[in-house]
Amino acid sequence: MGLMDWMKSGKNKKNVSVSKVNADAVAVGEMAAGNQSAATAAVGRMMAKKNASTKILMVQDGDYLSQVTEYALKMAQRLDCEIIALDVCDTPLQFSGERREREIARFEERSKMNSAKFAIQVEAQGVRMHHVMEIADSETVIARLSAEDVGIRYVLTKPDTEDVRAHEEQAQVPVFDLHCSRIAREL
Repeated sequence: MGLMDWMKSGKNKKNVSVSKVNADAVAVGEMAAGNQSAATAAVGRMMAKKNASTKILMVQDGDYLSQVTEYALKMAQRLDCEIIALDVCDTPLQFSGERREREIARFEERSKMNSAKFAIQVEAQGVRMHHVMEIADSETVIARLSAEDVGIRYVLTKPDTEDVRAHEEQAQVPVFDLHCSRIAREL
């Protein structure tokens, strides 16, 4: 007897609640294979995502672009969420010796100064902010941070330099929603 036949037969006296679950979110293959621990871990990650407070990961390179900071602040106010200001740069890694140390110090100084200015703006608007600074590949750091903190839902990055020059104040700030975009699966 199929589901439709069962529904028509009248044997369904109980209320049935059906909720749609993204097939990728639950390790269907793991459950079908009988790997209950992997399926349990997948369901645990889903529940942690659902219960975590939403956060915006604002990715900069030490120099804060006003379009990105303003957008992140407005978005955080509207969505009532926290901002994680990530300063990440891999440029110092291409040097060695004293030059590398100077580049790292310069990056850290810029990052601290600009994040302190941004923190004042954020605090005045009643938004919480956390600052993270790393010298590494940005994609690797974003992937690690989003895996560690399931509350990170949105990633804001600097627009392309040419787009900023061409559109001045109207430059589009790239925003990635990790809960519905492919980037979440690729990272």
